[in-house]
Amino acid sequence: MVKLNEIELQSKTIDWLRFPLAVLVIFIHMPLVRDSQNVDYMNFNLYNWYDITVILTKKIIANIAVPCFFMFSGYLFFNSVEKWNRRVYFAKIKIRLRTLVIPFILFNLSVIILYALLKILKADGSIYPYLNELYGNWYRLLWNYSSWSPDYVNIFGQTLQPCYGPYLLQLWFLRDLIVMVFISPAVYYLIKYTKIWVLVILGLCFYSKMFIEITGYSGRLFITAFFFFSLGAFFSINRKNIVVSLRKYQTVWFAVSLTSMILWYFFVDGLYGFFAPVFVLSGVISAVNITSYFIEHGRFRVSETLSRASFFIYCTHCILITDWVYRAFNKIFDTDATLLVLFVRYFTAPFVCVGIIICIYLIMRRFIPKILNLFTGNR
Repeated sequence: MVKLNEIELQSKTIDWLRFPLAVLVIFIHMPLVRDSQNVDYMNFNLYNWYDITVILTKKIIANIAVPCFFMFSGYLFFNSVEKWNRRVYFAKIKIRLRTLVIPFILFNLSVIILYALLKILKADGSIYPYLNELYGNWYRLLWNYSSWSPDYVNIFGQTLQPCYGPYLLQLWFLRDLIVMVFISPAVYYLIKYTKIWVLVILGLCFYSKMFIEITGYSGRLFITAFFFFSLGAFFSINRKNIVVSLRKYQTVWFAVSLTSMILWYFFVDGLYGFFAPVFVLSGVISAVNITSYFIEHGRFRVSETLSRASFFIYCTHCILITDWVYRAFNKIFDTDATLLVLFVRYFTAPFVCVGIIICIYLIMRRFIPKILNLFTGNR
């Protein structure tokens, strides 16, 4: 067993988790050569093992990634804050302008310019409708240009508006994190004066997906950010160690996560709204508990390079890379693939993306570190 004090164990747990969580996000966004199907157990065939794997990993387990990021962000934002005041707030804002706002703007604008250049090089006239589209929606580019998951129905049968993100869709996480930073005084005082009750209320809102719906801004995304950012903030403001605190009832949390994952799987296209939030919360807690256990017992070691590159991996993976890898694999493998090939493709493609991105990261760190620091917020 590795001898670590509680602070070191917490720090290493957060640092270790950054990379696998970023990889899980790539699994979510990686195109599939074969769409997973709900399994008909009365007519079970070998290809259903692939369907089961995809549903469990891509559609269920990977959903803990962004909530984990929000929780860590909330904890780190309020870490070491002795007393909240205007000076502390503006000092935090100044830092987050460099670490969040500037990367958010740069990545979105870079992608817009990159796609424009590619259309110019194609010389097929597609640049003109592209520019017209951008001009007509310029005010949405950094807020709600992209959308997904339409017609979501919460547990009360209420149909919610689609989820919205900026031009570079996966950066909805950064957009909502920036929002949480700006309303951080409200988070601080709610936790300070209502204690755990604000988490209970936010947790119920997260479970039910009942929250204020603003046109063009999904309430279900915001409540995810609000709840998990506040959860991390709760530990930090009350001087609690995340790892130590979450280890209480860890067996129960693991049992809940396993049970809710199974229930979510069997109701993936039906009553999953009842089980998905339970799994996400218990899955986040279990991920921290499992990781800290293996770090403490010397099984997991933190790679500084992978941890530092995780933000870059998260922000860049949908910039052509996942699509290029998918197309390359289509040329290498027959689209009417055997079960073995399907599994190889499914588990290999995301890591090929990761390898490409890490190579780009290392090249930029070696030759243009100042530009890399601008894009990553000096991480």
